[in-house]
Amino acid sequence: MNYQDDFELWEEAIVNVPLNEIKTPTEPVKDFVARVETLAKDANEDREVLAGAGMDEQLIDDLIPLSGALRYCQANWMSVYEAQEEATLLWREQAPLAFEFRDELLHDFSFAYRDHSDILKKVMRIREGGSKADMVQDLLELAVLGAKYPEPLNLINFDLIKLDKARNLSRSMAELLATANGEADEGNETKVLRDKAFTLLFEKDSTIREYGRYVFWKNDDKRSRYFR
Repeated sequence: MNYQDDFELWEEAIVNVPLNEIKTPTEPVKDFVARVETLAKDANEDREVLAGAGMDEQLIDDLIPLSGALRYCQANWMSVYEAQEEATLLWREQAPLAFEFRDELLHDFSFAYRDHSDILKKVMRIREGGSKADMVQDLLELAVLGAKYPEPLNLINFDLIKLDKARNLSRSMAELLATANGEADEGNETKVLRDKAFTLLFEKDSTIREYGRYVFWKNDDKRSRYFR
């Protein structure tokens, strides 16, 4: 069974973990899972003793497939996280030029439409605001405005190809911004699912370790295997 199969097996239980009970990993997930997989082997060897103390043996059998489900969720979250990181870096590289291009268009449009008060009002409105989202929207609106009223631009020898560039740049920067922003980490659906899978596995892992420390309280070697 692969990790996706493990996830599909546990998906309903993972999704149903209450939001107010979610735990967030405080160490790399791969390290936590590796220890859980070792625990699964050790606890299986001690199955009879643990069950004799009242522990549900199913907890042991759950560890490996649930570990696989957590690995699957972690891989999905890292894919999203790394895409956000890459988009953030690209935005930082490309945004200054996009802002500069927007400002150049505003400069050209303000001059070209100086004698057209109704159109100039539209340019002035577009000029308002300086946020990232404003810039993305401004590029699109300037492209639309220029295409609708090209003659004043032609009179100042404005290159109308820049309108296509503005439209395309708006689209590409919008996509980058959306990916870079994503959802806040704590609200990201993929991360929440990862945290739910971690929570479920953490609880089973904790229960087994608790029983192990209890039953092997006089056996230091055995007992040490049940500390996290």
